[in-house]
Amino acid sequence: MNTVIIMITKLAIKVLKLFGRGTALPGSISLKLNKNILNSLELPKTTIFVTGTTGKTSVAGTLYEIYSDSNYKTVSNIKGSNLLPGVVTAIIESVKINGKTNVDALIVEVDERYVKEVFKFITPKYFIINNLSRDQLARNGHYELVFDEINKSIAPSVHLILNADDPLVTKFSLNKKNKVTFYGLSKNKYSTKKNLIDTLDLGYCPKCHTKLNFKYFNYGNLGYYECPNDDFKRPETEFEGNLKNNILTIKNSKIKLLNDALYNVYNNLACFTTAIIDGLDEELVANSLNNLSLKVKRLTEFNLNGVEGTILLSKNETPLSYNQSLEYIKGKKEDKTVAIGFNRISGRYDLKDISWLYDINFELLKDDSIKRIILIGPFAYDLAVRLKQAGVSPKLFKYCFDYQNSFDYLASNEWGTPLTLIVQNGEIVDKNNGYVELDAIKEFFTKNGLGK
Repeated sequence: MNTVIIMITKLAIKVLKLFGRGTALPGSISLKLNKNILNSLELPKTTIFVTGTTGKTSVAGTLYEIYSDSNYKTVSNIKGSNLLPGVVTAIIESVKINGKTNVDALIVEVDERYVKEVFKFITPKYFIINNLSRDQLARNGHYELVFDEINKSIAPSVHLILNADDPLVTKFSLNKKNKVTFYGLSKNKYSTKKNLIDTLDLGYCPKCHTKLNFKYFNYGNLGYYECPNDDFKRPETEFEGNLKNNILTIKNSKIKLLNDALYNVYNNLACFTTAIIDGLDEELVANSLNNLSLKVKRLTEFNLNGVEGTILLSKNETPLSYNQSLEYIKGKKEDKTVAIGFNRISGRYDLKDISWLYDINFELLKDDSIKRIILIGPFAYDLAVRLKQAGVSPKLFKYCFDYQNSFDYLASNEWGTPLTLIVQNGEIVDKNNGYVELDAIKEFFTKNGLGK
């Protein structure tokens, strides 16, 4: 019976790939035919699962390139769903008709809320947790609930690869007998003594509940922390990254980054750490990271007639992600125009709650280098209220309430300064094509001569 299910699923994968679709549907078909299908499938020697609030796809995609460059036959779900059906699709793609593995490495990104569902059937060799923070209140509730669900799902045999700079991630190592490898980033040009946001996701010691002392913050909740009672602190790292002039140094390797936004630095650290502890050659790993063909999903740059532009993906309801985009903007010292907008709060739920805007550090936009701010979409006035509350001058504001025509509005104006566009989940609306992804936005701008 399982052989037939595998055959049907593999056929569905091939057919749907022809249309550039279907990464979750084949797995859904398998689960309907046999909800326990994963119990009968063999996993390869190397199985790497990655989760976190942000960066899952980037880490999985980068690892896929690293292992492929090292001549590993590799399968991943980086182009599809990170829920259970998408994971099933990837695993069935990695086996032969008889259920035996047909690859050397399986690399899977898993939505943090679905770790418990996937781990019912699979125990990976390595489990990367890159970060964890408040995100999508309607779906996740409190981040401690997400932590508890993941924590209860981790089997003792799993080798944990944890971001030492995130105290909530470090907490996964407490009261566990798992093998743990920590990575982290040393103090750098982006580090601050004072936290740039008022809401820390873990500000108190999980053992004695005393307030943690932070020597410095890299961003958000990430940095060097310690309990004054010495109960809990940033652990010693086996893989410590040093960042200088867009070069990340780890061990004996130097990696020239596509960009030095800190989320990208941590993604690279996670990938390097995992590959090295799995036995890959350090020189080959560094070479892969220095020659990535993987597109940076969260950041796209364009240049038109000498005027530069940047498109940033920022997840609504996720302050950790949004604040990184704002810090990236502030770090660029040249004069600029900033466009911000979203057409919907959630792609999953019909929500009107905008309270998450007040967890985002829009105070960073109170900067003399920002010459105008374009507020786009039906929530433009809500954004304006939040920015005014952050101390940003309303004199800078321009409005485009019709999200459907925002393409035309942006393309028809000559702003005179580089444009930075912050859009929800890498999407903006084109009246003819519906939701359009980052690459299509870039192509549209190019065709319309934005920045002339």
